[in-house]
Amino acid sequence: MTQVTYRQPLETEIEETAGVFLEAVADLYARHGLPGAALPERPFIEKMYEYIRRTGIFRVAESEGRIVAVCHAVVRDSLWFLSGFWALPALQRQRIGMPLLREVWEEGARAGARTFFTWSSVDTTAMAAYMKMEMLPGYQILTFAGAPRVTPPPLDVYETRPLDVAAAVSIDERVRATGREVDHRLWLSDADYTGRLVLGRGGRVAGYYYFQQSGVVGPAAWDAAEDAEGLLSAAFREASARSGGQVRLALPGINHAGIRFSLASGLRLLAYTHLLTTAPFGRMECYVPSGPSLF
Repeated sequence: MTQVTYRQPLETEIEETAGVFLEAVADLYARHGLPGAALPERPFIEKMYEYIRRTGIFRVAESEGRIVAVCHAVVRDSLWFLSGFWALPALQRQRIGMPLLREVWEEGARAGARTFFTWSSVDTTAMAAYMKMEMLPGYQILTFAGAPRVTPPPLDVYETRPLDVAAAVSIDERVRATGREVDHRLWLSDADYTGRLVLGRGGRVAGYYYFQQSGVVGPAAWDAAEDAEGLLSAAFREASARSGGQVRLALPGINHAGIRFSLASGLRLLAYTHLLTTAPFGRMECYVPSGPSLF
């Protein structure tokens, strides 16, 4: 290796940074016996990388005129979420990554972050790096998928309407520990996402959910434990109808209501990853993440 330079990526380099991610993920799948696992689609990765470049912290490692590693995070209020940390397979374990991670961490601290967390794969080298930074195991993140068996909730108890950003931000402040209005506006501007506000008896705001055309549910949040089944029932119905019968979601291990409902609906447990954090935050027992890019 020649000298490594750490810097911000240019807008014109987003395609190259996405290539680093896709090559590293393909290698991860192969090493962990998942050669048939579907890689994320490049257009989606490039869209998210450009969004994080604009609204978060994004750094790359460059050597011999090419980008060899990427690291990026989003800071929303006091929360710093590491949304990507990848190096080309041939250059992993060569002490390139940790200076990059520390740079992104330190910029987050300067921006006011006090809690640092990440959605980690099962790769032990990456997990060890995160734990060295005091992001310690919180709980698993469990991925469920399948064709759900859904019983509609009583119509006189729950109803849905198009998502209202102010209401979703208010829920997130209590459940997610940050309102992150900027992210809600991203999802609502994306034709692939549909957002719903869920109302309980008397018009009480019970929570919200998003679903994608592929059947992915998330993010979703609710204030009270008793609202989980009604909200997820509505989300599963809409997501499966849009996708042709399939639903997929990831749940923090502490979200027992969501896990029970997913299993009772006939979904299969496909995989598990890990949430590592410097400190507990929010009410993850009432939350469904959006995914590993923004959580």
